[in-house]
Amino acid sequence: MSETTTPDSPLQRFTENYWRCVRALDILRLRQWELHNLTLPQLRILFNVAESPGITVNELAAILGVTVSTTSGLVAKVADRGLVMKRVGKDDRRQLPLELTATGRRLTEEVAEAGDHFMAETALALGDDLDEVSRALAVLAEAAARAHPADPTEESAS
Repeated sequence: MSETTTPDSPLQRFTENYWRCVRALDILRLRQWELHNLTLPQLRILFNVAESPGITVNELAAILGVTVSTTSGLVAKVADRGLVMKRVGKDDRRQLPLELTATGRRLTEEVAEAGDHFMAETALALGDDLDEVSRALAVLAEAAARAHPADPTEESAS
């Protein structure tokens, strides 16, 4: 029997536990989507603009790993809702640096605060296991980055 079909294999336990975590942690994301009527890509736009005021659509597209056209559409949706504004570029009038509006800033702060609260409650529930789980998550993140590099030209470490 292969590793993937063995009933209680480490791979099967890992996969089941991974998806249990994803479902449990998705609660926060789904609440924020519903509360603010925003999609995850729209929230990512807002948080990237909050982190890098003046960022352009081209720069956002590169960070998000999607086309400029897709990013432009996402930016248009959050701009139409009054969450982001486009400025005329100083050196290149074709560049449109993005900034959060006051409403966009309040929304990102509210979402970030809800996330911090959710994670603090989760960490408290872990009790004495917090350090061990934190180390395991770091190992998982590093392994995932090695196995699936962000740059598609990089080789997988398999």
